[in-house]
Amino acid sequence: MADSTALDETDFRILNALVANGRISFAELGKAVGLSPHGAADRVRRLERAGVISGFTALVNLANVGRSLDAFIDVALLPTTTSERFEREMLEIPAVQEITFVTGRFDYHVRVACRSADDLDQTVRTIRGRGVARTETRIILRSARGLGTIA
Repeated sequence: MADSTALDETDFRILNALVANGRISFAELGKAVGLSPHGAADRVRRLERAGVISGFTALVNLANVGRSLDAFIDVALLPTTTSERFEREMLEIPAVQEITFVTGRFDYHVRVACRSADDLDQTVRTIRGRGVARTETRIILRSARGLGTIA
C-alpha cells in the first residue's frame, strides 16, 4: 500500500478526518466516512500496518509551557561538519523543535521555541558553536497552521 493508488476514497476521507482530529473516536470516524465503528477501526489499523499512518501526536501550545519566543534559524555548515553530526547535536538542544535540510544558500532551517530573548541569544550561540559557518535568525511574529487535504 506504499503506492497511493492502493488507497480508495474512504481511506483518504479517514486520513483527512484524522489529520483534523487525531483523537476522533472510531464511532465518530465511522459516522463521518460512512462505516461502522469496527469498520473504521479496521481501516485505521490497516493504514497503520501499511505505513501510511506513522503515528499520532499532540500539538502543544509552547507559549503555555513557557516557550513563547519562536524563531527560525537558517544555518550554513562548515565544510568539515557532517549532516549526521549536526542533526544529532541539534536534537540535544532543548529549544530546538524541528530541523529541516534545505536547498539554497543555507543548509538547514532550524525552528526553535525559546523562553526569552536571552534564551534565544544563548541558543543561537550554542548552534554557532556546533560546526556552523553562519546563521541568520528570524523571529516569528505570527503563524497559522493549515490542515491541508490529503488527496
